[in-house]
Amino acid sequence: MLSDRIEADEFAVEVYERILDGDGPAEIAARLGVAAAEVDRAFGLLRRLRLLRETGDGEVVAVDPDSARTELLPLERAIHDQRSLLPARRRQLRSFTDAFGRADRANPHHSPVQVSRDPRETELRLVESANGCKSEVLMMQSCVAHEPPEARHLRPLVLDALRRGIRVRVLYPHAARADAATRSFLCNVASLGGRVRTSGEIFDRFAVFDREVAFLRADQAVAMVHGPVIARFLAGTHDRGWESGTDFDPGRAGYAGTLDVVKSRVLDLLAAGLKDEVIARRVGLSERTLRRHISAMMRELAAESRFQAGVAAARAGLVATTTSTRHR
Repeated sequence: MLSDRIEADEFAVEVYERILDGDGPAEIAARLGVAAAEVDRAFGLLRRLRLLRETGDGEVVAVDPDSARTELLPLERAIHDQRSLLPARRRQLRSFTDAFGRADRANPHHSPVQVSRDPRETELRLVESANGCKSEVLMMQSCVAHEPPEARHLRPLVLDALRRGIRVRVLYPHAARADAATRSFLCNVASLGGRVRTSGEIFDRFAVFDREVAFLRADQAVAMVHGPVIARFLAGTHDRGWESGTDFDPGRAGYAGTLDVVKSRVLDLLAAGLKDEVIARRVGLSERTLRRHISAMMRELAAESRFQAGVAAARAGLVATTTSTRHR
């Protein structure tokens, strides 16, 4: 349990040591200078770990950790047994899933697009699609700091797919190269045999499984699309972004030669009059990092305002702003 992980700290160990010395809850609270409720929480954790027991007269005594491990063996055995049943249950359910899918598709009111605003429901659908994937996963996402909830669930599923021998291609913005959390994920993908590239601008956030099922962000919801038409369209979008991307080399630190592309794109969007929030999202930077880049570029261009920076960049041929860009 998460609460166990939070409570299992030095304080719980200190309380355990005080119990070994024969102190009771009130004495421990007084000696450690903490509230009685804090001691009660530590006692609760120790009981769950089988490190405390009550004697016949109601006294609480500490238990040897080796004895506690023995008490936990039945629980460990039960967990092992349940895990061993999972593959068989999945195989049994697969035939029913296929039957349900055939019936659902035969329904004249069947919709190939299902929209969910429930993160838990989205997570379960992602797990189902990832586990059923047979050949390929395509992923286009923003940096970890800006990723939507479903991307957090997707990242470990992508790594599991690679371990099963599934082909994986992930496409991230160039800014991902300098973001520690995102870079860690990209390095893991590459180490497992996945292919990774970065691009100057990521417009969409989606994942496609076997070019048959796709998940994409739709405002504050997630759309799951069944069927090849839309899924293959998104796969084609990924293919085009991939062709213009730059290979990610885990051995090269930082932007690895892509920083000029990022700066050029920032100048382009800045000259188009877009707000910092929009520019940051388009290039995959935090607003704070974006402003730092803008300040540095203004100094390089000897500009006292963003407008002057845009004009200077245009004169130097550093931007390629079009009328259509201004209205995006």
